[in-house]
Amino acid sequence: MKKNVLALSIATAVVGFAGSAHAIGTIGGTATANDLQFGNTGTGHMLLVPYFSTQDGNANLLSLINTDTVNGKAVKVRFRGARNSDDVFDFQVFLSPGDVWTANISKNKDGLSYLKTEDNTCTKPSKAKINDTPFITSRLNPNVTAEEKANNTREGYVEIFNMADIPKSTTGLYPLIKHANSVAKCADDGTNLAWSAINKDLANEAAYKNPAIGMTNPTTGLAANWTIMNVPKALSWSGAATAIEAVNSAVNPSALASGNIVYFPQVSEPVTNPGTFSSDPLFVGSAASPTTPAYAAAMYDLPDMSTPYTVYTAESTNWPADQAIKLADAITTRAVINEFWTEPTIKAETDWVFSMPTRRYAVAVDYSATKPTAVYNTTVNKHFTSANTVMNGDAVCVRNVTYTVWDREENSPASPDDVVISPGTPTAPTLFCGETSVLSFNNAGAAQSAVLAASVSLKDMDTGYANGWAQLNTPGARVAGLPILGQAFVSAYNPSVASGTAGNFGVNWGHRFVRVTP
Repeated sequence: MKKNVLALSIATAVVGFAGSAHAIGTIGGTATANDLQFGNTGTGHMLLVPYFSTQDGNANLLSLINTDTVNGKAVKVRFRGARNSDDVFDFQVFLSPGDVWTANISKNKDGLSYLKTEDNTCTKPSKAKINDTPFITSRLNPNVTAEEKANNTREGYVEIFNMADIPKSTTGLYPLIKHANSVAKCADDGTNLAWSAINKDLANEAAYKNPAIGMTNPTTGLAANWTIMNVPKALSWSGAATAIEAVNSAVNPSALASGNIVYFPQVSEPVTNPGTFSSDPLFVGSAASPTTPAYAAAMYDLPDMSTPYTVYTAESTNWPADQAIKLADAITTRAVINEFWTEPTIKAETDWVFSMPTRRYAVAVDYSATKPTAVYNTTVNKHFTSANTVMNGDAVCVRNVTYTVWDREENSPASPDDVVISPGTPTAPTLFCGETSVLSFNNAGAAQSAVLAASVSLKDMDTGYANGWAQLNTPGARVAGLPILGQAFVSAYNPSVASGTAGNFGVNWGHRFVRVTP
């Protein structure tokens, strides 16, 4: 797995952004970062939570931490569905210095995921409105049942972005978001109208930096922890979000730097020329129909992972696509390796989660067509193209994944005889469907996975071994590999622990990766 710095250039330019009225229309004016990298510190400018689930009694705890004790942070949080990365819920969190925001994600009586927070940190929209609104299905396939739509809100992944820092000040946003006696105002105060002022798109970066607003370029310091907890089964799994750092590689490969202000109001105002800010195929259109995107992007759709965060030169006329490619390069792997347990004596089960958070910027699904259709952004064609993906129903699937399995005594099944008498039936390709795919081991083709109860994008692998390890080889398009995050989730039951009391236990391990040779 590549952890190396992304090779983005350092000169400033505004070519291709002419006519934009938004802050990053002046991209490169004050940002000091020229590269992005997946950091090993656990803190960053952006974060990725590779999986959430509210299936079958699962609940999720999410804590978002501002480890910067000097600056506040204007943060975007977006939940995307597992099937095709469709946006199902997004909002903004305004962290004060040293602040922690917490939330629980569960399933409501209608089968939809919903988020509940009792935290006093400021949000847009308000905490009350967030708590009253279940995850939204309007971006999902409109031709499936209400239950299928609800199911597609119950699994996915989370994107988190620091859109701007909010430095200490007596004016602007800082005094409105800063906690006093554990409470923040989260509203205009007298002549300080910053809270309502940012509900409109401001003209440029300078307008956001005006003391009346008080934003500045985003720096590092965000961290997040996640827990999936199933109380009825007495099981839980937890981990830290993957962190992405903006750096200045001209200084050294890990020199932390500031990015562009990428604040977009949390409103439904349409975005002019969305291809300036995103490479999402449903916002910018396909090569065949570049002027007829499937969705009209709104301000609340941005930023996303392709929104230009660093200084660029004119080496590419499509900078969002360039950023999406380089982010994908950073986590591209030729193979995924991990362990599995399905030992019957302890009722062990194993699920592997594969999350591909950059796939959305290469291929998405248009549900408005006669039948669901894959739409490719041909400027982001390094990892996911029609050569290695295929539609299966309403899901984009990666095809021709190969794998090898070993037991704990280094045994591996013999390769099947590939010489046949013809004619016959071609062997069906191995498909892994969905942006966030769950692989269940030795689960006999069940409708839901054994550990996480996943059903949105599920694949079963019957290995012939109760325990062991496996390597899955990933078929890239132009490179030998795919951008993947994830881990293994294990459940087991110990009938005879030391105290004489039986009990369930959960284990999770991060995947290991085989790096792509540059």
